[in-house]
Amino acid sequence: MEMQDTLIVVNGRKINVQDVLIYLKASGVFRDAVCRLVEMEVIQDKARELGVEPSEAEFQDYASAKRRYDRLPRAEDLAAYCRANGVTLEQWNQIARRELLLIRIRARVIQDQDVQDYFNTNREQMKTVSLSRIVCASPVTAKDLLDRCLAGESFHDLARRHSMEEHTRAAGGYLGTVRRRMLAAKIEESVFSARVGDVLGPFTENSFWALYKVDSVREAELTHALRKELADKLFRDWLQRSIAASRFEKPR
Repeated sequence: MEMQDTLIVVNGRKINVQDVLIYLKASGVFRDAVCRLVEMEVIQDKARELGVEPSEAEFQDYASAKRRYDRLPRAEDLAAYCRANGVTLEQWNQIARRELLLIRIRARVIQDQDVQDYFNTNREQMKTVSLSRIVCASPVTAKDLLDRCLAGESFHDLARRHSMEEHTRAAGGYLGTVRRRMLAAKIEESVFSARVGDVLGPFTENSFWALYKVDSVREAELTHALRKELADKLFRDWLQRSIAASRFEKPR
């Protein structure tokens, strides 16, 4: 396919391959696609280095699952998909093989013990806190509500009557569960060092003033979902190190 090849004609206006590339570059998608291709090349090099090579049976199983996921159960469905997207069946298979190779490499370089060790080292950073919040228009109002909370009035009742934050007010200010790095640094420091029931603030946020109540603190548990999240992170870190160690050359 050449750069000037016409893909479609709309109201007499031709859209060609070059138009598509310009759009992808301007929207930032092109760079992401290049990064994914770089990752695939590095994965292939690492696979050769580690002796990882899925069997043909493994590939057929993966390709069948991929086709079902993409709602292409029949051979004619896949053929129509390839024609519509301007790729050959061989090219589709090549991408599928690279995807499978990435899965196999990930299973090889990131072990369950790696995830466990990372969790053990960073457990404190992964605990979560459930918070409620009252948002006020002025520091005077915020300080008055803080004093009333400290005097024994219900934080949640005050939130329902006085908070300016519409989406939390009806729930008594309940904001939800947060992790580290989800709040501004100063607020995070106070929240994650507080005890259950503490009311904190006022803090300035986007020209408003906010009070926070710590409803509960939950220590991190290595659930199935968190295990997958950490494995994803460790693999991304490994892949970035592998890319950084690769040799890049400018095209001649």
